[in-house]
Formats: sequence, C-alpha cells, structure tokens
Amino acid sequence: MSLWSQPRTPRSPVTPGALAPDAGMRRAAVGREPAPRPGRIPRKGDGVAAEQMDYLFADDRPAPEPTPGPAPRPKPGGIGTHPVVEILSSSEKAGMDDDAVRELLADRLCRLLPELPPSGRDKVTALALRALEQLARDHVTKVRAALASAIKDIACAPPEVVNTLARDVERSVAEPVLHYCATLTDNDLLSVIAARGESWALSAIARRHRVSGAVSAAIADTGDPEATGILLDNSGAAIPDATLERLVEHAVERREWQGKLARRPGLPRRLALRLACFVDRSLLETLRSRPDFDDETVEDIVTATRRRVDWVEERDPNERPEHRAVRLHRMGLLDEIAIGDALSWEEMGFVRAALALRAGVAPVAVDGIIASRNARAVTSLAWRAGLSMRAAMQIQARAANIPPRSMLNARQGTDYPLTPPDMMRTLALYGVEG
Repeated sequence: MSLWSQPRTPRSPVTPGALAPDAGMRRAAVGREPAPRPGRIPRKGDGVAAEQMDYLFADDRPAPEPTPGPAPRPKPGGIGTHPVVEILSSSEKAGMDDDAVRELLADRLCRLLPELPPSGRDKVTALALRALEQLARDHVTKVRAALASAIKDIACAPPEVVNTLARDVERSVAEPVLHYCATLTDNDLLSVIAARGESWALSAIARRHRVSGAVSAAIADTGDPEATGILLDNSGAAIPDATLERLVEHAVERREWQGKLARRPGLPRRLALRLACFVDRSLLETLRSRPDFDDETVEDIVTATRRRVDWVEERDPNERPEHRAVRLHRMGLLDEIAIGDALSWEEMGFVRAALALRAGVAPVAVDGIIASRNARAVTSLAWRAGLSMRAAMQIQARAANIPPRSMLNARQGTDYPLTPPDMMRTLALYGVEG
C-alpha cells in the first residue's frame, strides 16, 4: 500500500473496451475523471478543488456538534481519525502531485510533530515520519524548502529528516536548517563542514545561536574568510584559545579580522598584546578601552600605542627612511619592533633598507625578492635577517603584498616552516650566497 493511500470506496466496474491497448493500466469508466495518482507528473491546468482542501486550511474551525446515539467504533488498526491520518488522506484526495498541496502538507505535519508520541514505533508517528522523509527527498525544490522553513525551529524534529535537509544541494533548503535547527548535533555539523566547502553553508553554521569549540575550530580550519569573520562576531561561539591564536597570526594579512578580534569577548591578554603589535591606532584605542583587561594589560597596550605615535613624531622630515634605518642600525636599535612600527605606517623604504642591513644583502637583491612576491623567498630573507616567523608573515603581507592564500604560515604558531638549508638554497636563486 502507498504511503499516501488509505482505504477507498470500491470503484465502478470497468467498462469493456475502455482500456488503451498500450497502457496496461486500469482506468475509470468512460464519463468519469481519472483519480489522481501519487507521483503523476502534473499537467498544465491541474487544480485542487477548494472543498477538498477544506480541512487543511481550516485551522480554527469549531468542532461539529455530537450526534445522538452510540459513539462510533474506532477503525481497525487503532489510528482512527487522527489528524495525521486525516491530513494525509485529504492531501491524497486533493492530488499529491500538486506542489502546493505538498508544501502545505509539510507545514501541517511539522505543526503536529510536538503532539506526537516520541517513539517511532507508534503507528501514527511512524506514518508522519515516513511522510516527512519522503517530503525531504521531494523532487521539487520549493517543497523541500517549505519543509526546511517549517521544521527549522522545532526542537523535536526527526534527526533523519533534518540531516537530509542539511545536506541538500540547494541553498534555500539547507541554509535555514544549518542556521537554526537545534536537532543537529556537533557530529552532524562537523560532518557537513568536512563534506562541503560552500561559504554560505559554513557561514550558516557560524551564525548559530550556540557554536561549540570543536565546530568553531573546524570552521576556522577551512580558511574561509567570510565564515571565520562571522564566527568572530558571534558572541555565542566558543572559540578555543589555540584557534584564536592562529586567527591573530593570520590577522596580519586579514585586516578585516583585526577589529573583530579586538572586540572579541574573552580575548586572552597575550593575544591582545600580540594584536597591539600590528593593528592601527583606532584599534589600539579599542583594545585599551576594553573593560575586561586589568591595569597591567592596559598599560602594555598604552605603551604600544605611545611607541607607535612616537615613531612618527620623532621622524625627521628631512631624513630619508633609508638613512633613518642606517642611523638606527649603527645605534643598535634596528630591531624587530622598529621594523614592525615602520610596517604599520607603510614605510616600505625603511623596511627594505632594514632587511638589507640586518641580512647583509645588497639592496638590489632585497628589492628583487620583495618584488617577486615569492613567499618562500621573502620568508627566507626574514630568516636571514634574524627576524621571527611572526615578523616574516607581516613582511609577506605588508611589504610583498602576497595574497593570504599564497602566504607561507608559521609552523606550530611560531616556527619557521622551512629548514635552514632549504632557505639558503632559495636565497641563492636571487644571488644571495653564504
């Protein structure tokens, strides 16, 4: 028996000769409309009679007055005239091949879900679940989208149904379930993240009211900038410290993340100080004015702010940046902090001269490496100059303008990802020997 079928009144006998020779199917007698069949492809002009849809639309219809006499005996099987049975029966009579009927059916079944027994062994519950599972695999997108919209806020939504919808190829179907549905477990979400790389799917998960640390780490590990930015803005997302540390390192080139990190609740002190090394003055003020930092942290941030301002105010307008680098080098002050301050003010002439002086490399070779936008070469130059891998990442992003996806990242957060022999061979390609 079909899922949508209920016991029907026997049809009239078939008129002899009414069967088409090639159809092989039973038809009603001549003069009667053929009964709608589940799965039939609708023809143009198909419609649904209003009286057949009466039950589906009449939400607040008063109950009929009881008729005198003994109460009707329940039908065999124990499900009687349960609303689920009536909805399915009415929908079949209206023609289940009509898209609008199936959309309405999805909505009505979802409304009844909280009232059904939780066990799928109950006949009525099992019938409703089978109906929802079929709707979740419907060939018409708008029917599946209607089901997703109706089921996304229901706490007792069947896991099989919501998992099918969450993995749907259509955005209009999967997105609302990924964003709102509380039935999806962390394992479900991690499976979706691993299986699909669409930015809209990752962003929908990142917007959830609550996002666990494991799910947050998985989203950040995809490297999707939009979804990660949404995650940083979501105060309900628990982001592990190790993940936050990686994001702070990548914020050197992802400037759109810097403000989000500066305002992120619960930002660890060491990461706030790390941000203060490369963000602009407005974000330094944001960090300094955070109410959750202690006096020591605020003082360290103020020191970074003051140093950044002093770098500009102490600059002699008649002194070229390259000459300033030579002067600081002779004074023993051409350190990583000075290079970082110059990068923050985009003084690239100073940075190139500083790299040449610290690495003992001809300026023309430094210019060639920077202009090449080769992440391995720029990283090797920073290593030869005695700078940290963190400084190397800043130089890649700001001096060489290497795109984020092409940058060479630190190993374990701080270490150089290349071996010294590898870096020496890379520099030799640009004429740097020894």
